Amino acid sequence: MSDTTPQAARVLVQMHQLLRQAGAEAYRRARQSLDLDTVALASNLTYACDLVFHLVPEPYRDALVDGPEVDGADPVELARRAEELSRTAPVNHFPPGMVPVVEILIETVREFS
Repeated sequence: MSDTTPQAARVLVQMHQLLRQAGAEAYRRARQSLDLDTVALASNLTYACDLVFHLVPEPYRDALVDGPEVDGADPVELARRAEELSRTAPVNHFPPGMVPVVEILIETVREFS
């Protein structure tokens, strides 16, 4: 992960913040609705968030708990924003493992939109 640029590290932090919020909101909705599709969405988002966590370089991890959260935000829209963020830096600026995260996000947004 030492090859990760500072810009890419900041993007990863922002992606993690969005995905953490998206997963939490999806689980909140799943508990209210008992809808299995919403449970699947929450699981996908939590998995993507975990993958991103492990890509964030150690010096940037303190920032993972920061960030605004909006109650009631659409989890799919938050995932879409995280995927869009991934395109703000060249893929070779990120650590190995970024491509599968983006693929999961694209597929999740497509499936649950």
